[in-house]
Amino acid sequence: MAGPSYVRLVRIGLVGAGAVIAIVGAGLLVSLFFLPGPPTDTRIASVSISDLNATRTWTIMEDVAVSGSLSLTWTSSGPASVELWKASPCSVGVGYCPVVPAVVSWSGNVTGLWSTKGPVDSVYLLSATNYGGIAISFTGTLTESYPVSTPSAAIPAWALIAVGGVVLLGIGALAVFLGFFLASGIYRPPRSGVEEFEPGLNEATGNPGPEPSELGEP
Repeated sequence: MAGPSYVRLVRIGLVGAGAVIAIVGAGLLVSLFFLPGPPTDTRIASVSISDLNATRTWTIMEDVAVSGSLSLTWTSSGPASVELWKASPCSVGVGYCPVVPAVVSWSGNVTGLWSTKGPVDSVYLLSATNYGGIAISFTGTLTESYPVSTPSAAIPAWALIAVGGVVLLGIGALAVFLGFFLASGIYRPPRSGVEEFEPGLNEATGNPGPEPSELGEP
C-alpha cells in the first residue's frame, strides 16, 4: 500500500505582504529618476532699437555666478553684424571695454542663436552694426540661468529615498522567501470513511484471522 501523502503549506499572508513591501521599495528606487533638479534663477536682459543705421553697443550687467548657462538670441529686419564680448573696466576713462576676442559673432545675418554653459561673467557688451543704407530694427535677448544656493541638509533627500527603497526591497524579498520555504506545518489529507483492515496472524492457530480476545472468548 502507498503511504499517506503530505502537503507543505505556503504562508500566503507572508508572501503577499512581502510582495507589497518589495513593490513599494522598487517604486521608491524608480522615483529617483524623476526627482527635480536643484532650483535655478533666471535673469533676462533685452535690448531693441527701431532705427539702427550704424553701430550700437549695449552694456549688459549680469549676476555673478560660479557656473551657469548663458544664451543670446537676436533678430533684425535686415542684414546686421552682431558681436557679444566679455567686458572689463577700461584702463583709461570710465565705462567698460571689450575683452578680445569676441565670445560669439555673426556677419550679415538677420537672426542668431547661441548658448553656452560654464562660468558666467558679470558684464557683457552687445554690439549690432548695420552696414546698409536703410535703417533696420534690431532686438536682442541675453538670458542667464544659474543654480540657486540653498542650505544643504545633513542627509540629502535622494539618499534617504534610496536607502528606504533598498531596505523595503530587501525586507519584501526576505518575506517572500520565508513565505515559500519556512515550514508552516504538515497537512495530511483526511482518510476516507472506510478504513482498510490489515489482518494479522492468529497466535493460537498460526493462520490469518482475529485474535481470540477480539471474538469475545474468555
